[in-house]
Order: sequence, then C-alpha cells, then structure tokens
Amino acid sequence: MQELMFLGLFVLALAIGWFLGRREAIKVGFMLKPHGSAVDRQYFIGLNYLLNEQPDEAIETFIRALEVNPETVETHIAIGKLFCQRGDVERAIKVHQNLLARPNLTALQADRVQLELARDYLAVGMHQRAERLLEALADSRSSLRAEALGDLVTVYEQQHEWRQAIAIGRRLLREQPRFAVTLAQYHCEMAVVALASREFEQARSWLQAALKVDAGCVRALILLAELEERLGNLKALPGLLRRIALDSPEFVPEVLALAERCADNGALNLTEYLDQALDRADSPPIRILLARAQYMRRAEGREAAERFLLQHLERRPSLGGVLGLLRLGDEGGAETGVSASRRLLETLQRARPQYRCEHCGFSGIKLHWQCPGCQQWSTVKPLKGHELT
Repeated sequence: MQELMFLGLFVLALAIGWFLGRREAIKVGFMLKPHGSAVDRQYFIGLNYLLNEQPDEAIETFIRALEVNPETVETHIAIGKLFCQRGDVERAIKVHQNLLARPNLTALQADRVQLELARDYLAVGMHQRAERLLEALADSRSSLRAEALGDLVTVYEQQHEWRQAIAIGRRLLREQPRFAVTLAQYHCEMAVVALASREFEQARSWLQAALKVDAGCVRALILLAELEERLGNLKALPGLLRRIALDSPEFVPEVLALAERCADNGALNLTEYLDQALDRADSPPIRILLARAQYMRRAEGREAAERFLLQHLERRPSLGGVLGLLRLGDEGGAETGVSASRRLLETLQRARPQYRCEHCGFSGIKLHWQCPGCQQWSTVKPLKGHELT
C-alpha cells in the first residue's frame, strides 16, 4: 500500500511538472519567461520531499505550487483522492470543498468534484451528506449519473435498506444491464425479511420479481423451492428443482435433501434428476457423484457403485471422492484399516473449504450469497471437490 501511494505521488509530480513546463513554454512564446518563478521553486521543493520519502510535505508543497483553474482541477482532485486513500479524509474533504466553491469550473469538473466529495463523506460515515450529493447527481443529466447511482445503491446496501436499494438499482439497471445479478439479490434479501415475518405470499412475490430481473438467480430458485415445500405446494417443486439442475447444476447439492424428500413423495425420480445434473455439469460436484453412487449401490450393488465412482475419480481425483469410495467399501462392525482411514479423512474433509469466491478467491465452509471478502454478489460458488485449496 505504501509503495502504491508513493507511485501515485510520483505520477502526480510528473503531471504537475508537465503542466508547469507547458505554462512556461506558453510564456516563452509571448517573450514573458521569468527567471525561476516561485511556483517552479515550490515544485522542485515538493519533488525533493517526495524523493526523500516525505509524502505529507510533498503533497502540501504541490498544492501550494498549483493555482486552481480549469487546467489544474483534475490534479487537485487527484491530490484529494490521495488524502482519502491514506486515511486523511478530513484534508480530502477540505480540498474537494475548496474546489467545489470555485466559480470557474466546467459543469463536468463540478460534477466530478461533487462525486469525490460524496465519496469522502462516505469514507467517514457521513451518509446523509453523501446521499444528498449523490441524489443530486443521479437526478441530473451528468455523464457521471451512473457512477452516482452505483455509489448511492452501495450506501443503501451497506445499511440494509433493501427497498431503497431496489428503487435505485432499477434506475442503475437502465445504465448498466449487468447490474441485474445484484438487483435480483436485493429482491432475495427482501424475501428473507418477509419469510422471517411469516409473510409467505409477500416472500413469493419478491422471489418471482427476482427471477424476472435475473432468470438465472439460483438463490431465488432455492428459496422459492423451500417456500413451496413449506406451504405444501408439492406440484411446484419438481419444476423448480429441474430448473436448478439445468441452469446451475453446481448448486444441486444445496437442494439435495429437498430433492430426496420430493422423491419420497413420488413427485420426482431422484436417479433421473441426479443424472440430469451430472450431464449438465462441466465438472460434476462430488456430492452429486456420491449421492448417485449411493443410489446405484442400493439398486445394482456395491461393485457397480464403486466402478461408477472410480471412473469419475480417475479423471478428477478428490479427497471427498476417495472418502466416498471408502464409505462404499466399509461394511461397518469393528474398526478396520478401511474404517480408520475413513474416519481420518472425514476429519480432514471437515476442515477444508467447501466454497470459493470467483472474484477475490475468498474460501470457506459456508455458502455466502455476498462474498465477505470483496462484497460482490453471486460470486461464491461450491468447489467441485478436485480444486487445489
């Protein structure tokens, strides 16, 4: 982080040097070149501070070296952002407030300063001030409207104000169609709130709305399937479960217990369902393979189940697969070498991550719909069982 800050300061120093050099070149054209202006001396003093790893003094000197005008606004904005990034938000706010008070800014520059000032306020938890600035930008015709909407929806998300997040998210969706994935998750959050209050019809409405926004929202499908079972609407279950198997087969293990109960009621052929999931998955989750092997053992015997599992494990070896193979071969009774090995592998398996974020690499044993590491939605996926961890 320290190295990045110094790199940013160095780039800033180069930008300021370029600006001063350009200004001097213009002065030469008009035969007005001074002999070593005070501004130039301030610049070289700031550069000296930077080379001596004194960033505070360097920033202060660069600010003094540059007068505020339309040509230097972006440099002042960069200085304010550097203050904010190194935790000195109060000084960042002062820099941006000072810029915003200048009457000679272009409309776009004023919008940029307003956006950066709102982000300063967010950094110190002054949400109401930030919201006012962001709402003004979001309601304008500024080219920064989408950025303002994105920051505003993040504010409501962090405060778990899901209704406001949905309202702003719908506007952002018109600017950024890929936001549909996150917007569907906001609807799911509202459904969870409704379920906690036993408002089941309202929960169903939120989940159906989530699927209208993002037809591939597997969380909405899982919650809707669980809700339909809870309400005794068993006819709706097979369609929802098959949709999960077709669109998101890696999540079938999350509804495997529900699928088994559905099969017990005669509403679903579990063997066909597992085969469907295996056919759709590029890399079948080990829990589906193990469930299919267990059903094969009951129908065709242990040897057939072991051959089926070995066939897959030879292509993609995994600790969970080896453990399942040992379970198939362990007949119970007194502890043997096989059962002892199985017990030890079970201990190892419990400590291994089961899920990983595709965005930042966060891993854990619990499924999170919003990654605790990078705060991205729908990026945490089940590990297939053969990945290195």
